[in-house]
Amino acid sequence: MLPPIASILISSLLLQLAAASAPCAFPAVFNFGDSNSDTGGLSSAFGQAPPPNGETFFRKPAGRYCDGRLIIDFIGSYPFVFTPSQVLPADGRVRTGFFLLGISANSLELPRLNAYLDSVGTNFSHGANFATAGSTIRPQNTTLSQSGFSPFSLDVQTWQFSQFKSRSQSFLDQGLFKDQLPKKEYFSRALYTFDIGQNDLTAGYFSDMTTEEVKASIPDILDKFSIAVKVVVGEVHFDVALHDHTIDELLLQSIYGEGGRFFWVHNTGPFGCLAYVLDRLLLRAPEVDRFGCGSPFNEVAQLFNTKLEEAVAQLREDLPLAVFTLVDVYAVKYELISHATKHGKKNAAELELELDLVGDARY
Repeated sequence: MLPPIASILISSLLLQLAAASAPCAFPAVFNFGDSNSDTGGLSSAFGQAPPPNGETFFRKPAGRYCDGRLIIDFIGSYPFVFTPSQVLPADGRVRTGFFLLGISANSLELPRLNAYLDSVGTNFSHGANFATAGSTIRPQNTTLSQSGFSPFSLDVQTWQFSQFKSRSQSFLDQGLFKDQLPKKEYFSRALYTFDIGQNDLTAGYFSDMTTEEVKASIPDILDKFSIAVKVVVGEVHFDVALHDHTIDELLLQSIYGEGGRFFWVHNTGPFGCLAYVLDRLLLRAPEVDRFGCGSPFNEVAQLFNTKLEEAVAQLREDLPLAVFTLVDVYAVKYELISHATKHGKKNAAELELELDLVGDARY
């Protein structure tokens, strides 16, 4: 049985979709992100995550910065299938406040994603997870011990993916590890999922930037995100992507250029409701809403999401062969917090603490 908070999240996140006559069928999933989708990356690099890591579901440390499973664990685990044209608006954005998870799970039946950095007992035949807790889109010029932010920023994760693809295909050409690596054709048919960006915003605040300065940094953050997705190998969009980047850097960072065509992008949640943020960044009483959330921080999250929507729209225009789905994570999480009692919690603060397990295990 799922723990209460997981039941609330999953019931809120999944649309009850009837089986379609021609469902999507993704043979693999490649994930990029932070603690919201880290299934063991940071633990593999720097030691096991602290409690409550894995307590309620796995009953043992599982490399996750939460007590149970993450959203990425449910992709491929629920019996719902859909055809995009049936459930998505023309622009591909999910506005309902729900996640469309369990994508074609009846046909996928994929195992949980192993962390790319996990060297023991891993199987990458149906994808890999490059996310690590504390990751940012932009590289942070600090160490993990200094700031708490991971050195595996999005550019590093996409470089790891490029290396993974190249090396796995080399091994397959030699007839090696056929049961442990994805088939060559999987890379162009796989689902590429992204849940990253929140730490870029909190990193700004933690380095004493003002709200206006954090807002001003958003265009550059999203420029780096787009570069990681869009640069076409051999057909670089110089006018859009180059800026102050070298061609080698751009080619290295390309997911689309490596064959990715199906992209699933989460916007950022209301980080102004997270306990570790409110603990470190003091606010005046008028700046806290009636649910106990920091209004200035949530305004920044909403601005980020607006600009992310614009960035994804531009990606659709620049990469017409790709399919992008933008998922409104913010709406889901704020709905849970603002209607905590409806979801079986005493108040918003109780639910905020449970949601905050994915972010900072101390809370």
